[in-house]
Amino acid sequence: MIEVKRKEIERYLGYNGIKQIDEEVSKRIDECLEEMQEQVNPKYTYKTFPIEWKFSYKFIPEENRKEKNVSCEFAGIKVNSGNLLKNLDSCAEIVLMAVTLGPAPDMLVRKAEVRDMLKAYTYQAVGAAMAEAWCDEINEKIVNEAKERGLFARPRFSPGYGDFPLEVQKDFERILEMPKKVGITLSDSLLMTPTKSITAVVGLTEIDSNCERSGCEQCSMAGKCAYSRS
Repeated sequence: MIEVKRKEIERYLGYNGIKQIDEEVSKRIDECLEEMQEQVNPKYTYKTFPIEWKFSYKFIPEENRKEKNVSCEFAGIKVNSGNLLKNLDSCAEIVLMAVTLGPAPDMLVRKAEVRDMLKAYTYQAVGAAMAEAWCDEINEKIVNEAKERGLFARPRFSPGYGDFPLEVQKDFERILEMPKKVGITLSDSLLMTPTKSITAVVGLTEIDSNCERSGCEQCSMAGKCAYSRS
């Protein structure tokens, strides 16, 4: 069973900050959560690769200075994303991961949309919170395995976040063999099926930056840390 924080479900439903929600809504959440727990088929896959850092310099005559350009490459993927490069600073390895809850959440939503849109909306929220919780579990597994090798993990970073292009999903699909290993496929618009699926990278470094396991958003250093996802 996947441990899902009820507050996360409520947040996805738009009840963030509300101390007590309606009894009927609460009951609907319980029903949807129980049914989804019974039907999901969670899967995951991940692979670790070395990071190759590249540096180049451009001379700016009018300012009489050199500008340093930094990029990196891993698993054949070239990265120029400023947000991701900041997150990966000092990392020597990177983990590519993909997780999914399987087709059950999508089927439950579609069935509910025919007769009860409120329940369909609740299924969507439950599925989103459960997918994040499942991703957290696998992220924790990656963190613990890295620790055994004397490495520390940075906050995970997903395609489409900041300036990390969504197009890299195609590389994830190929490298991780997502259709074969976990049953995730991509549409022409790069959306994943099943929809309650997540891809991400996790940088590994010898430097302990004391990153918050639950993500940058929950960390007291949010917005100030040198390795923040933002």
